[in-house]
Amino acid sequence: MKGGEKTYEQRITSNIGEELFEAYCAQQGYHINRIGFDEQNGYVPNFQKLNPLLRNLPDYVVNTGKETYVVCVKGTANIKKKEVDLIPLMGEWFSSKNAPLVYVFCFEGKKPILLYPSKIIDLYDKSFDKKWNDGVVYRTLEIEK
Repeated sequence: MKGGEKTYEQRITSNIGEELFEAYCAQQGYHINRIGFDEQNGYVPNFQKLNPLLRNLPDYVVNTGKETYVVCVKGTANIKKKEVDLIPLMGEWFSSKNAPLVYVFCFEGKKPILLYPSKIIDLYDKSFDKKWNDGVVYRTLEIEK
């Protein structure tokens, strides 16, 4: 089944991106703290009723020893329209000069790809709309894999 044909429940059955990200950070000796919701291990009843900023909290704060990042991890190149629409506000709320908001795309067998929010918006604008069976609009970003 292709990603565009999966239901919401099927799309959240794996946190492979986060697993790969955590393994990469451990290998690099980075200190990480989870701050966002974990669909697999932290079920929240009526999650859909929460404010969109709460539902889209970044996943981690990462300290590399030299730099600090607020990180949204993605395990696919697919990103929802409603998530992209929130990026400017998320940058305002979650990013700072010394701890910027970034998106990290993690694919099996590849080094994680770090992109700043402006690049996500740029790639989104160059993509085209698709729709999952549950009506959620998304686009597949052309990320160098």
